[in-house]
Amino acid sequence: MYVYNVTKYDPETRGKVDEWIDMSCIGDTYDGSVFTLEEYLRVEANYVEAIERIMDYLGVKTLTVSYLERRYHNYAYRPSSRRAFDALYPIRMRDMRKKMKTGKVLTQRHIPNMLRLMLRNGLYAQLELKTDESDEEYGFKVFIGYDYMMGVHSVVDLSSLRDELLQLEMYLED
Repeated sequence: MYVYNVTKYDPETRGKVDEWIDMSCIGDTYDGSVFTLEEYLRVEANYVEAIERIMDYLGVKTLTVSYLERRYHNYAYRPSSRRAFDALYPIRMRDMRKKMKTGKVLTQRHIPNMLRLMLRNGLYAQLELKTDESDEEYGFKVFIGYDYMMGVHSVVDLSSLRDELLQLEMYLED
């Protein structure tokens, strides 16, 4: 099994500069600049795109929710207006959060919103591609850890994707 972190953090500067760690940091100042919702959404989109590229590389079409934990708060970041909230959390995403359960099979169409919910701390989940009916064996797994670190486990070596992910400003670390 190959175990990776896929992350926005540059290994050369990690721990040397103060960086935002999740959506709740919007409005805070880092390196003299205010961290904005727009910047958050740009980076979040890179995380989602990175997983989509990895799944394409592996030929993965669906993922199963193998573990699910609902967070105590509904949303880590709440825009001040209802309109902005609805734009950030469309009804289909809010419904997904309410109805999600362990064992649910997600198609490629649903995985991006599930990842967004995970990145936004709305849900903690592990998504897996099972290699057989056993609960213990999987061929691919993705989850979001602390401080916006995305864990990726694969039975296939993903190191050939390192440069492709770097184009998204994402680092593949083993």
